[in-house]
Amino acid sequence: MSLDTVKLIFSQRYDVSVSELSESSLIADVCTDSLEVLELLMYIEEEFAVTVPDEVAQELKTLGDIASFMDQNIPEETVLAIQKKLQENA
Repeated sequence: MSLDTVKLIFSQRYDVSVSELSESSLIADVCTDSLEVLELLMYIEEEFAVTVPDEVAQELKTLGDIASFMDQNIPEETVLAIQKKLQENA
């Protein structure tokens, strides 16, 4: 479920089609510089009320990595609520 939410986030923030994104999509292929990656992580922290430790942030390389982090650290109902909100704004 988190992967679908991550795809929606990337699709809306970076103007890419959800169908072009997969679990193995590299963050660096979508975010063009380190500032965009930082902004993305700040968005996730703010939107999902979670802290992404620096050592974890350095290990996030793919959309699947972000989804796994979310699965482990964010309640499913929170992820589903954000996903619904994103879909309504699409």
